[in-house]
Amino acid sequence: MNAAHHWLDAQQEAMRSDLVELANQNSGSNNLAGLEQVAQWLEAWMDFPDATARRIALPPRCEIDDLGQEIELQTGPALRWDCRPQAARRLLLAIHYDTVFPAGHPFQRCRILDSDRLQGPGVADAKGGIVVIRNALRAVEQFGLAPDCGWTVLLNPDEELGSPHSSSLLARLASEFDVGFLFEPALPTGEMVAQRKGSGNFTVVIGGRSAHAGRSFEEGRSAVAKLCEFLYGLHGLNGQRPGLTLNVAWIGGGGPLNVVPDRAVGRWNVRLSDQESIAWFESELQNRVAAVEQTEGFTCHVSGNITSPPKLRTPAIEALMEAIGQESLQLGLEEVQWVSTGGVCDGNKLAAAGLPNVDTLGPIGGGLHSKEEWVETSSLVDKSKLLVNLLQRFSAGQLL
Repeated sequence: MNAAHHWLDAQQEAMRSDLVELANQNSGSNNLAGLEQVAQWLEAWMDFPDATARRIALPPRCEIDDLGQEIELQTGPALRWDCRPQAARRLLLAIHYDTVFPAGHPFQRCRILDSDRLQGPGVADAKGGIVVIRNALRAVEQFGLAPDCGWTVLLNPDEELGSPHSSSLLARLASEFDVGFLFEPALPTGEMVAQRKGSGNFTVVIGGRSAHAGRSFEEGRSAVAKLCEFLYGLHGLNGQRPGLTLNVAWIGGGGPLNVVPDRAVGRWNVRLSDQESIAWFESELQNRVAAVEQTEGFTCHVSGNITSPPKLRTPAIEALMEAIGQESLQLGLEEVQWVSTGGVCDGNKLAAAGLPNVDTLGPIGGGLHSKEEWVETSSLVDKSKLLVNLLQRFSAGQLL
């Protein structure tokens, strides 16, 4: 084991250099050319001699555009590597390679802030996690540390959108494995996530009746006014269930100021802590849609759902947490502190599909989704060592 750790210590500069090269390539979730470029780079760079590599074409997603029309959008490929798939014990290591930064965003390049901090787009969320996976697995295979562990790496291109293209793939994969590790970043002071809220994105399209705002205003039905009323009502749901937050995020509609607008579009995100709250919210939403539909001259159509169910602490997840805590202390790292969060990730989906997982095994970082995003570069090595220990423990049947 020490030989693998020493080898990883010697990789620190290479890890940082590789992360800079990866993060300097834009792979915004809707940048198809960038996703393809990064996918090709990853296929060449991951380079697992004993694993079978393949790319998986993902289905398109349907969205409602800002005019209320349904459109179909494409994504990049999912990338998969399998090693010892016939092993009795099988582990899924997963993370995304897309980022929130589009091709035109000004935040496109990395810069070194100090000897242990690198700033750049996606360095923590979650390209640093990819670097951890690659180096830990190289160490495990080079030193033969997990002969009875079959592992699969899955990198998807759409997590920052809520994984609309890869959700069905994740659900299918869950049954193939005993345990899942995901490599979202640890929190800025090192905490890891034990429990997550559920989340869903929704779009409403309200139809009204156009009319001349001067000559026949009374004949019109303002979709914009009705949308504002509808969304303000949803905003009022905040706090009505424990942990429920509803963020009205976008509205659009209308045109010439002398025309009563006949169409308006709104979007929101909702976060909920348990299935009972989800059922309550869905009932409230149905009632409010029905109320608009029953108002003369208006139509109301809502699309969206809870795509990431709440991820709760289960006995299996707590066993993984205990093992991670033990191995962290053995490495001389600080005791792991576990927190709950309103943020969601693919760990929610895999847990809902029956796969126990821990989802913050990536490096320590902060400033996510902003031009201040940073990663602690020494934690790339620390988390790689931790993963090596966990893989050896899993291979020996001592993880769950």
